[in-house]
Amino acid sequence: MKENKLKWYIADNEYVNYLRQFDEKVENIDYNTKLKPYIGIVITINEFNYYVPISSAKEKHDKINEGMDFIKIKANDKIISVLNLNNMIPISNNNVKELKYKEIEKYRSFASHKEKILYISFLSVELKLVNDKIEKIKKNALKLYNEKIKNPTSNVSKRCCNFRLLEEKSKKYNKK
Repeated sequence: MKENKLKWYIADNEYVNYLRQFDEKVENIDYNTKLKPYIGIVITINEFNYYVPISSAKEKHDKINEGMDFIKIKANDKIISVLNLNNMIPISNNNVKELKYKEIEKYRSFASHKEKILYISFLSVELKLVNDKIEKIKKNALKLYNEKIKNPTSNVSKRCCNFRLLEEKSKKYNKK
């Protein structure tokens, strides 16, 4: 049985900034006219859906080995983006929306129609490559979550968001 496909999501900026108050490892997603989408749902634990921010590839990523918390997304042996699973966060359904390509201009501005079409094309290819690794992503995310809970002082755990704290803060935010 093939697992459900991962999709692009847009997290509510206010919600993410709220979480950032409590954990500096929560990634900033506010880039004004740029889009910082999340991949999700990677795992569901304690009724919390976890999402992973995707990052553009940088030169430094060539030197970093993949691990439990770091996955490279490649096209033709070239890294195009990375998933830092250690930065995954719980997001309730009322604080996230699935990204629909026809609504992309709500989240990002484009200099031209051609630029918009190229960006959507890139996102489509990137998402297909992410879904080619879906089993590894989900397996690593669950393994990482459990490592953080059971062994919070391990090297990999020190790089992770504080999942339990973020779950508690998420509950409080959603009661507002």
